[in-house]
Amino acid sequence: MRPHVLLSVATSVDGAIDDTTPDRLLLSNAEDFDRVDQVRAESDAILIGAGTIRADNPRLLVNSEERRAERVRRQARVSAEGDRDGVG
Repeated sequence: MRPHVLLSVATSVDGAIDDTTPDRLLLSNAEDFDRVDQVRAESDAILIGAGTIRADNPRLLVNSEERRAERVRRQARVSAEGDRDGVG
C-alpha cells in the first residue's frame, strides 16, 4: 500500500510563510489550528526539516485531550543517510 502524504502550509496573501523577525508569525486562526490538530491526531507520522527543528523546536503534539486519548503514540525518525543510530 502506498503512503498517503498531506502537505499543510499556512501562507499570507502574498505567498509568504514567515517574515524576517525571530517572532512567530501567526497566519492561522483558532478554527484552522483545530483542523491542524485533527490532522495530527489522524496522522501516523509528521515529517519536518532539521532547520525547522533547530529554529522553532516545534512540539507537534495533539492538543485535544479527546483526540489524544484515541491516538496510539508512534515515533518515526529519518536522516538523509538513512542512519538509525541512537533511534529507539
